[in-house]
Amino acid sequence: MSQAKRFWLSLLLVFGALRLADVANAVSGLWVVPAHLSPEALGAVPPLSAFGAFLALPMGAVAVVFSRQLCAYATAGDGLRARGLLRDALAAATLLFLAALGAAALALPWLRDTLRVERSWDVFLAVAYGLLSALVPLFTAALQALRRFGAIAASNLLSAPSRLVFLLFCLPALGLSGYFLGQIVAFLVLIAVACWAMRSLLFGPGRCPVLAWRDDARPIARYAGKVALSTLVGFIPVLAVSFVIRARLPGTESGAFYLVSRFSEIAAYCGNTVALVLFPFAVAARTRGESSARLHDGAFLATLLGGAALAALFWFLLPLLFPLIPGYAAYVPHARLAAYLTLVTACNVAVATHFSHAQARDDFRYLAYFIPLSLLSAAALWLFASGSLLRVLHILFACALAQLLCVGAERLLTHERIAP
Repeated sequence: MSQAKRFWLSLLLVFGALRLADVANAVSGLWVVPAHLSPEALGAVPPLSAFGAFLALPMGAVAVVFSRQLCAYATAGDGLRARGLLRDALAAATLLFLAALGAAALALPWLRDTLRVERSWDVFLAVAYGLLSALVPLFTAALQALRRFGAIAASNLLSAPSRLVFLLFCLPALGLSGYFLGQIVAFLVLIAVACWAMRSLLFGPGRCPVLAWRDDARPIARYAGKVALSTLVGFIPVLAVSFVIRARLPGTESGAFYLVSRFSEIAAYCGNTVALVLFPFAVAARTRGESSARLHDGAFLATLLGGAALAALFWFLLPLLFPLIPGYAAYVPHARLAAYLTLVTACNVAVATHFSHAQARDDFRYLAYFIPLSLLSAAALWLFASGSLLRVLHILFACALAQLLCVGAERLLTHERIAP
């Protein structure tokens, strides 16, 4: 079977399983959570989650580097070095997790006051959730690199219902803390399934030398530095929009952002699935000295056009749907903003798919435009986005469109350079 057919079949498997899991996630995020949290509490969710993700940036960079190197070892049939890298990466991620959790504990008073959250426990659980959200991709990256797409599908099919059941029982009693505990439970289920799926690699026969990957330490370090820079720069506008939404918008509009972003995230889920499957195929192609240009172009267009179609659907559907949902009455005027944010998300995820493919092939030319555009986006949000959610979305769309145009120009100017 050709690599293209393997790619699309793997994508269909993972896509189908994750979309089934999204049904449970949609029930959780769009009905269960709004029914038990006030608009003020809903508005606290995105910035609290963003701060935890900010602390977890080192783990996010580790996951990308780890996935690429593990895939290269697996493609080359080097099982012992693959096992050593897996064990060492999990140990490093655990230490980073504990260090970031300690840093969050020190910042609790400042975070509670800045984000207008009453209980420190809510902030701490939000940070723990954010950190786990970066730790989980390490396990997903291992399954991704080993092409255990069936295990990825199973872990998501089990975790989403676990989150829903936990939220149903805990949200009424615990409020915002119950929300974040539900997310944490889902992540723990994902980790357990991943460990079970990789048990033969983690504990299989054959002695694994200490730091088995040390001969590749220098190229890994150089690659890690570029990934870390890209990850940090990309998170700056995310952090800016989260704090602008919470600190500079009225409570109803910050709550509305939570709801419309839940719909727009559907485009992100679909696009991220494409990148999840594309990455190991691009790494394997580079390891074998082959081109992955056709896979890149197909994945990019599928992500962009699929997200745009979803935005068009939301534009017509959500104004009719919002008045029918209990608890959504205050957000009916914002219904079409979900379609607008979905279009922004589609552009961003298509760009991220291009970046993921570039990282798989150790090609970081995109940093030449990604860095200035990300900094410009954060500055525009901070200076001009106060008072209006629509103004925030205008700025986000302008920045997303600029990045999309830069990606198109790069692809046209370097058409033959995606090959090895």
